Amino acid sequence: MKEIQSNGKKKKQDLKGQINFYKAMAVLGVIIAGMFVYMLLDSAPHLSKRDFHDPRAKAAQCLNCHTGQASNIPIMPHRRMEDCTFCHTPDKAG
Repeated sequence: MKEIQSNGKKKKQDLKGQINFYKAMAVLGVIIAGMFVYMLLDSAPHLSKRDFHDPRAKAAQCLNCHTGQASNIPIMPHRRMEDCTFCHTPDKAG
């Protein structure tokens, strides 16, 4: 049987395993949080390869279509940003 120390604290060797466990859990938590941030930034739909989707266009040109009343154009479901290509990357195919 293990002897219990009188002050109620664990020995240093007993704590090494716990410290390593918490270090591993912290690293795993940072990796998972990074994956969530990456997936969030990659969740915006790509700009389809069309003549009117110019990645070099200013945001005001995009807003004219996506906040107007034109038919068959999806509305912009988020607040206005300075640049569209921060989230919406041009589509390679299509």
